[in-house]
Amino acid sequence: MKQDDFVKNVSQKLDRLAQQHQHKAQVMNNVLDQIHERETSRYGLWKMSSFALAAAIAGFIVLPNSVTLNEKPDTQVISTPKLSPQMVEDLEMLMVLGEDKSSHGS
Repeated sequence: MKQDDFVKNVSQKLDRLAQQHQHKAQVMNNVLDQIHERETSRYGLWKMSSFALAAAIAGFIVLPNSVTLNEKPDTQVISTPKLSPQMVEDLEMLMVLGEDKSSHGS
């Protein structure tokens, strides 16, 4: 039997026994009392306070950098390169070179 099947069978049997238990409410109350009696560690408090501090620092660093005010609009210049007459002739010759039938004069 695989480990998963074993765990599944055990948990199903425990679930059936828990549903049929006579003193179900009393057992649940005892478990909750045991949980509430435990002392809480300060480790959780340190984790939460350090997380809050890290979030505050990130807020002070990220927020001003993400909100930048551009007072002057950016100007864009579009330039197209001009082809020389020799380059135009070379491109025309390359276009003709790929054709199967020559219907041109030269």
